[in-house]
Amino acid sequence: MKTGKVVKVAVIVLALIAFMAGGVFAGGGQQSGGGAANIFRVGYANDDDADFFRKLVRDTFEDMIKNDPNFKVTFTNAAADLQAQLDHIDNFIAQGMNAIIVQPADTVGIVPGIEKANKAGIPVISIISRSGGGDSIYIGNTYLDGGIMQAEYMIKALPQNAKIVYMQGQPGFDHSRDRRSGFLDTLKKARSDVTVLADQTANYDRAQGMKLMEDWIQAYPQIDGVICGNDQMALGALQALRVANRDKGVLIAGVDATDEACQEIKKGGMAMTVLQSAPLEAQGCYDVLKKLKAGETVPKDYIIPQIPVTLENVDEYLK
Repeated sequence: MKTGKVVKVAVIVLALIAFMAGGVFAGGGQQSGGGAANIFRVGYANDDDADFFRKLVRDTFEDMIKNDPNFKVTFTNAAADLQAQLDHIDNFIAQGMNAIIVQPADTVGIVPGIEKANKAGIPVISIISRSGGGDSIYIGNTYLDGGIMQAEYMIKALPQNAKIVYMQGQPGFDHSRDRRSGFLDTLKKARSDVTVLADQTANYDRAQGMKLMEDWIQAYPQIDGVICGNDQMALGALQALRVANRDKGVLIAGVDATDEACQEIKKGGMAMTVLQSAPLEAQGCYDVLKKLKAGETVPKDYIIPQIPVTLENVDEYLK
């Protein structure tokens, strides 16, 4: 995520996926009238601008497309309010947008909005999370793989009879659920000696991650590993451990490969993270929109590859 090299592979990755994916969508929506006939109008319904990764994807996409005269994008922020996001989608439909991008505030609750767009003939791109229904183009990760990558690292790195804690992401989302199950199921099969002391949510939030880790420090005299659903929670946990002078020898894992997390891996504060590339997800949106505008068919799934980032390769992802 930190290097131009990662961004450049987006076109290659997406081109390969186009051949492999099963279902396809054709370009749809109504072109704007009058002098703006060639402008492709897009509504971008963000879940929550306060969320680090969701905001990063949105900002990266905006930087990519803002100077392209062929597109006009209207951004909204639901602030994690499902009804607000459904209202935003209704407004985009009423405005006759040519396409709608949505980061679902709720994967099941968003379905009526997507189905309304389907009936209006407007293509929908669901980014980061899959929708629970309706027809949409998914751009994101296979989140189970991220949890498996964390487990594969910990299987090798944790000491015998280790005691660990697991910090879940926001409940109700596929990325939270699948990362957790990918990690715990894989670890259990290979390391029956490892004890999971606690398994709770900190909602992908750094401050909540720090508070939850403070509670765990008080409750458990031995913690050998802290596995987190994203880097923000991992960094909050690291901060709590440092304050308590309990950070030495604790293996901390996150997801996203943020700049700060990669710096901590370099310094030894974190053990590993998993690259979930905001530039590749943003590039996927941009590429799909260009295909839709051209009236081309596009695959239903654009799966962005993930990469484990450790001390051995972290320099590739540092600015």
